[in-house]
Amino acid sequence: MQRAVGAAALALATCIGAVCAVPTALAAAAPAPGGEATVASPPSAFAPYLILRAAGTGMLMSDRYDKEPTSWRSADGRRIPSDCGAGQARLGDEVACTVGKELKIRNYASGATESVPARENRAWSTAISPTQVLASEKDADGHWLLHLLGRANEPRKDVPVTGVGAMSSYAVLDSDARGALVEYWGAGAEGKHRHGVLDYATATMKELPEAPGGGSTYNHVGLGSKWIAMVQFDKAVMVSRTDPAVVRTVANDKYPGRVLAVGDWLIADSGDASDPVVKAYPSDGSAPRPVLDQLDGPLVLGADGSAYGLSTVNGSSRWAVHRISVDAQGALRVQEALAVPARPADRRSIAIAQGDLSALHVDSTESVLGYRTSVSGPPSITQAPVWRCDRSKTDPFCPEAASRFGGTAATGDGRIVGMAAANGCSSRCAVTVHIRDARTGGAHRTVKLPGELSHARIVSASGRHLLVSAEVNDVAGALVLDIDAGKVLDIKPTSAAGLWGSLLWQPEGDKGVVAATDLRTGQVVRRVDLQSGCRPYEFRANGDWFYSTCSADGAGAAAYQAQTGRRIPLPFVAERPLGPLALGDGYVVHENYGVVSVYNLRSGALVREHQASGYPGNNITDWAVDRFGGRLAYLDQEETLHVVGVTGAASPLAVIDQNVPGTLDAKTAGSRQARWWLSKPVSSWKLMARNKTSGVTTVVRTGGETRGVVDLTWDGKDQTGRAVLNGAYEWTLLATPADGQGAPLKATGSVTLTGATFAAGRGRP
Repeated sequence: MQRAVGAAALALATCIGAVCAVPTALAAAAPAPGGEATVASPPSAFAPYLILRAAGTGMLMSDRYDKEPTSWRSADGRRIPSDCGAGQARLGDEVACTVGKELKIRNYASGATESVPARENRAWSTAISPTQVLASEKDADGHWLLHLLGRANEPRKDVPVTGVGAMSSYAVLDSDARGALVEYWGAGAEGKHRHGVLDYATATMKELPEAPGGGSTYNHVGLGSKWIAMVQFDKAVMVSRTDPAVVRTVANDKYPGRVLAVGDWLIADSGDASDPVVKAYPSDGSAPRPVLDQLDGPLVLGADGSAYGLSTVNGSSRWAVHRISVDAQGALRVQEALAVPARPADRRSIAIAQGDLSALHVDSTESVLGYRTSVSGPPSITQAPVWRCDRSKTDPFCPEAASRFGGTAATGDGRIVGMAAANGCSSRCAVTVHIRDARTGGAHRTVKLPGELSHARIVSASGRHLLVSAEVNDVAGALVLDIDAGKVLDIKPTSAAGLWGSLLWQPEGDKGVVAATDLRTGQVVRRVDLQSGCRPYEFRANGDWFYSTCSADGAGAAAYQAQTGRRIPLPFVAERPLGPLALGDGYVVHENYGVVSVYNLRSGALVREHQASGYPGNNITDWAVDRFGGRLAYLDQEETLHVVGVTGAASPLAVIDQNVPGTLDAKTAGSRQARWWLSKPVSSWKLMARNKTSGVTTVVRTGGETRGVVDLTWDGKDQTGRAVLNGAYEWTLLATPADGQGAPLKATGSVTLTGATFAAGRGRP
């Protein structure tokens, strides 16, 4: 399914006949009746989705994508959501909400609260001190004037700020307990762009120097307890906070994007994403030294005068909030101030078949990781991947088998497939199918699709066959691939086609009949009347289960089971838009605005058995159905993989495709391979061969748990190594379903053995 990050978790309206149920806003999903297993994503090498806002004894941090509220976090594990919305003034552990009439201040470390009453014609600014609050008013000409309003412990309740005239605009860039760094534009047509430092104790603003050359100001400035750092391109100065006439030139080697002053040091990043090291430049002109290995987000001036940043340090890839401070001798110190949870690595493009699950991981490199789930009882999943491949110089196409371009699919016989377009093409593209053996070091093969295709998409995969929909010259169509042979088959399926094993199902006529063509022979071998009375517009096939609609708007949506002849209407017509749907073995999975619902059909009636949505705003981002069993896999926005079981009786075990030679030459390697593709995993299997002349039966091979395909090479010997006589044989494949549901499988056929050799007296009749 397509990844749909950020969709609102809308309630799913279900209407069947005259009965409608409309859920309210969703909380945590209810437990899945069929059981559920999860595996968290490994930690990412990249920075957490957090932004550092303020630093005191704890840290005020916001979520980069607003998935959770801004919160104050402490080293002892406390985490308190902020009461404010967008408007905040911050000072260490104190946060003031600036959007209301009265200013509400909360100290998150102590729990103390305070309210500063509104003053007429005063607007709150974004700076506070332990005793005062910065506010502004507009004069008769619409220009800004600054005021310091006293808090509860300050007798001076309204003090005008002097040293600067009316301003046409201003912004507080940084502040601490002693004052604020302000950027402003003077009133009038000639109003100049300046920076100033406001001293709370004297209520005066001192103008800071212009950049060299005059007529302009510095690009980046940062407040410190002793100095103010000011940078214009590659020129940097340190300006005394108490006397702006005292200026020291600092030799910096790059144009930084973020600067602060700590002690006698200018702290600056490189301004270059490819070189994220943060350095400290001494004001005496000596050589700089690195202090942070990587910085994500701003450098923040802490209440203690230190610089804080969400960062890594040299020798460690772990992200944390680090403090840059100076000791009594002025030497720099870098310490971890707050550990932060690692961001999970991005996962995308999941696929599952026969209980084997794969996911594309996008982090410092692109990788495909494979996990194994149980195939009987409630689901479980390996917490560590059982195989992986990583994009590298020696394996450059690994991720394309889990491509996001046209979807990915698991074939059910130990392979995954994906597609890629040449040179990032999006329309009328040369498209290549990538096939990967799902094991560490597995082979990787490609098949080029003919012509230039638009909207190419994998519809389904089953064993050696792959069904792809695409537009050729703006005309919708489909292609069938034999990925073993590496070619597109001559058959031309319609856009409403379904694939199951060796059978390609397509509409026949306009009365609801579908016909199955055996891709091995090209002959129609079966027909089913879906009892819809219409030509299927959308169609899926899975064993004896079928899904179809009659039109683009979902009219006539229904499932049909050929074994019982029962047609089960589905409720999706009442939902707009009609979301993606997948058909499993006796169940359908439907997505509506990021909410995925499992509808169980195995009892013959429609039961919405499970709804996967996480919580409002945390919707499903990708999902896949195991067509060869009762499992739904989905991925939530925390990058956690979920595997959900489906209750009820599964379909019986069956051979859905086979490639068994009619004549087997024991001397010729190319003719000795035999394969049987199975509808679901087996716990054990046995292949026997009965000599048609003597009637003697030989056990050829046996095996344990097998998922998807029994694949063997018969060299004319039994499993003990003894050769058997040439001649005509009837083979029998016996297999036991791993889920314990349904009768054991018994499949038979004929083969003629030639070229067998054996030592005298050791042959079997």
